[in-house]
Amino acid sequence: MWVTKLLPVLLLQHVLLHLLFPIAIPYAEGQKKRRNTLHEFKKSAKTTLIKEDPLLKIKTKKMNTADQCANRCIRNKGLPFTCKAFVFDKARKRCLWFPFNSMSSGVKKEFGHEFDLYENKDYIRNCIIGKGGSYKGTVSITKSGIKCQPWDSMIPHEHSYRGKDLQENYCRNPRGEEGGPWCFTSNPEVRYEVCDIPQCSEAHSTMNDTDVPMETTECIQGQGEGYRGIINTIWNGIPCQRWDSQYPHQHDITPENFKCKDLRENYCRNPDGAESPWCFTTDPNIRVGYCSQIPKCDVSSGQDCYRGNGKNYMGNLSKTRSGLTCSMWDKNMEDLHR
Repeated sequence: MWVTKLLPVLLLQHVLLHLLFPIAIPYAEGQKKRRNTLHEFKKSAKTTLIKEDPLLKIKTKKMNTADQCANRCIRNKGLPFTCKAFVFDKARKRCLWFPFNSMSSGVKKEFGHEFDLYENKDYIRNCIIGKGGSYKGTVSITKSGIKCQPWDSMIPHEHSYRGKDLQENYCRNPRGEEGGPWCFTSNPEVRYEVCDIPQCSEAHSTMNDTDVPMETTECIQGQGEGYRGIINTIWNGIPCQRWDSQYPHQHDITPENFKCKDLRENYCRNPDGAESPWCFTTDPNIRVGYCSQIPKCDVSSGQDCYRGNGKNYMGNLSKTRSGLTCSMWDKNMEDLHR
C-alpha cells in the first residue's frame, strides 16, 4: 500500500529534476566563464581626471558598480567616442567615461576619496604583447624614422584599411601580422614599414639602470615588479593559477609573452605594472587577486612594516602605493565605515 502512495511522489521528483537541471547547469557554467573586464584596466584609487580643455567630451550615467562601467567602456556601448578610461563615483553610484586618459594633453589628475580611476591598459602601454594586435599607443614613426601616413588619407599611398582603432597616423597591426605594428609611410618611395616598439617582456632591458626594478625574494620594492619570491596565494589564501595554464581563466599574460618577468609555476608576480604582485586564481568565480600579504622591503624599522592584512600596523607612512598623500582620518570619518 505504501509503495503505491510513494510512486506518484517519486515520479513527480523525477519530472522536476529533468525540467530544472537543463536550466540550472548551463547557468552555473555561464557564471564560471564570466569575464572580469576590470582586469583590462589599471586602477588608481581615490583619483579622478579633470579636463582643462573644454573641447574634450565626457559621458556620464548612474551605474551600480565599477564592473558595469568597465563593460560599457570596453564595448563602447552608447558612447559617442572610443572609451579610453572611466571614473567610478562610489558615493553617487555614477560612471564618467572619457575618450582620453591621464597621458592625454589638456587633462590632469586630482585626488578625490569618492572616486576610482580606471584606464584601459591598451592605451597606456608603451610596449606590445605578442604581435601587437592590441597596441593602441601613439608611436607614429617607423623603424627607420619615417613619419607615418594618416590612416584616413590616400596620399601618398592608396589602401583599403578601415577601422575605429586606425586613428591619426599611429602605428597599428589591424590584421595581427608577423612583425608587429606598422604603418603606411609619408615617403612616396616606401609604401609601408614596421615601427620600432619593444615587447613588454623586453621593455625593462632597454631602460636606464635606475629604472630597472630591483629583484627581491622576501619582500616587494615599490610596486613589486621585481618580486621573484615563491608566494603562490592571494591575500585571503586562495591558490594562484599557473601562468602557463588557461584554466580556469583564459589570458595572454603567459611566460611566452612576458619572457623577462619570471612567470614560473603559480608564483605571485607583477608583469604589467599593477599596484602590487598578483595572480589569476584557481577559483572560477575570482579571476585575479592581489598578493598583498607580501611585506614591503623599503622600510626603515619594524613599525614601518606589517604582517597578514595589516590590522595591527601602527607605523607613520602616509602615502598610497601610487604616491598619493593620504587625507587626515578625522576629516573623512565616513571612510572608516566603508
